[in-house]
Amino acid sequence: MKSYPHFSQRKVIPLDGTWDFTFLGNVPVNHIDISSITFTDKMIVPAAYDALPAYAGKRGLAVYRKFIRISPGSLARIHFEAVSMWCQVYIDGINCGEHACGYSGFWVDLPSSGQDIRELVVLVDNRFDLERIPLHEPYFDFYHWGGIIRSAWLHEVPTSFIDTVHISVLDFENGKINVKIKFGGEHVDNVPLKFYIDDKPLTGGNYSIQDGIVKVDLDVPNPQPWSIQSPKLYQMKVIYLEDDMIVRFGLRKVETSGKQILLNGKPIKLLGYNRHESHPQFGPAVPDSLMLADLQMLRDLGANFIRGSHYQQDQRFLDLCDEMGFLVWEEALGWQQLPRHFNDTNYVKAHFAQIREMISTSYNHPCVIMLGFLNEAHTEADSAKPLFDETIALIKSLDPDRLVTYATCRLKQDICLEPVDVVSLNIYPGWYPGWGETWDENDPSRLIQPAMHDCLKFLEESGLGDRPVIFSEIGADAIYGWHDPMQGHWTEEYQAKYLDKVCEEVTGNENISGLSIWQFCDVRSAPNYYSLHRPRAFNNKGTVDEYRRPKQAYGVVKSYFSKMDVRK
Repeated sequence: MKSYPHFSQRKVIPLDGTWDFTFLGNVPVNHIDISSITFTDKMIVPAAYDALPAYAGKRGLAVYRKFIRISPGSLARIHFEAVSMWCQVYIDGINCGEHACGYSGFWVDLPSSGQDIRELVVLVDNRFDLERIPLHEPYFDFYHWGGIIRSAWLHEVPTSFIDTVHISVLDFENGKINVKIKFGGEHVDNVPLKFYIDDKPLTGGNYSIQDGIVKVDLDVPNPQPWSIQSPKLYQMKVIYLEDDMIVRFGLRKVETSGKQILLNGKPIKLLGYNRHESHPQFGPAVPDSLMLADLQMLRDLGANFIRGSHYQQDQRFLDLCDEMGFLVWEEALGWQQLPRHFNDTNYVKAHFAQIREMISTSYNHPCVIMLGFLNEAHTEADSAKPLFDETIALIKSLDPDRLVTYATCRLKQDICLEPVDVVSLNIYPGWYPGWGETWDENDPSRLIQPAMHDCLKFLEESGLGDRPVIFSEIGADAIYGWHDPMQGHWTEEYQAKYLDKVCEEVTGNENISGLSIWQFCDVRSAPNYYSLHRPRAFNNKGTVDEYRRPKQAYGVVKSYFSKMDVRK
């Protein structure tokens, strides 16, 4: 399934399929002679090579090779949707660039050649390295896979081409939009453009270009809003000389009013789940059918909201959310960053780069209503505040039409919350100690609602009670199929009882604007000492297990979400 944008004039060639492959293991990156590599195996793209039995759990340098056909003398670029965790790209032995975030899409420009058959080689490294790969850390509570984990595409483009088309909704009711077009290649002064919406021409013309960017206000004919109940989508085609780009968008507005989140001017309660892109057989390279199956299950649960934890989402998944009327919180890569990160110039540079990539890639999705970053960072540290302030300011400058938040697990010590649009709280009373509660051996689930009330009270007393509050993580582990008359920890019964208390409180409390239960499905965690707290080396808090088999809590959550009827 090809995600948007689409193209009808330029030559776009999928690079998915079988590549030559070799796993070099623990060798230095800087001492690799590309010409001397012997390829001993095959690998499918997209895939996580360390999810396959032959390389399961291995960390080291891997090398991919594919011979590709490019028209001699043409300008060519490759779009990698994600390579994890670090990569370096070569064409005919020439280093064309590198990238160091395992979930961000990026482009590589290829030098022209008189040859039509070119050798493409990609070095891929899934080892942790704070210098080269500062955004990935071994302590994160999800597994870091290696490989070309999302699709790759070869584009042949003219000397001046369309780089991005971003659509901002100015008036969702009357169909007024602003189209921002960024060009690449050679500089031009006058830009002859043609615009089509659903194949119907709109008034175009010649527009001046400034810094390679054109901005145009246009009207959508017969406008219909995008909503959960009626996710109306439009296709816009922009034609420029010998190039074009087709993007998809919806007319909707998201904002806050006091403690409420508004979609198209109406209050909405967000009810849903955190979801990792993960499966035991595929790692993060999940097929189209599994993405659709996840959304069908979430729809069956009555959910209207998905938090994409804790990294940039696959564009195919966001396309499906656009089509099926789900609301999404997209999040840049991060998990419990420490004070040592906040003043590390190498880390900060990579952090801002991935924020820009995330926003540029996902800009046109109506399903994405919130942008977040740095889950559960140490926001009690003085060094955190400048970075958080700057990050929020950057997001708002690049994408002023979406809400900005981050998930905190340090509410009463957090010093960075003031600029956010939505306060998002990760709490685990009745599972992990640490929220000030007295442990109740008889029924720890009785601690849940008092802890939620305490959070709301603290926000009111600290001057942060004037905005929406989401419980962005809360949940308990259950091993699929584990039942016990004592209904203790790790049983399906305890998890069901736990989520019953959570859902009862959220659905009945008008001061809570949303819930994303931790989590939709069980996922593999870090295979280190931390796994002593993670049976099977999995985070087992899924309402379904890693193979999407429902646990007892599934029916409990469905009963509450369905009563709220947030999808209708």
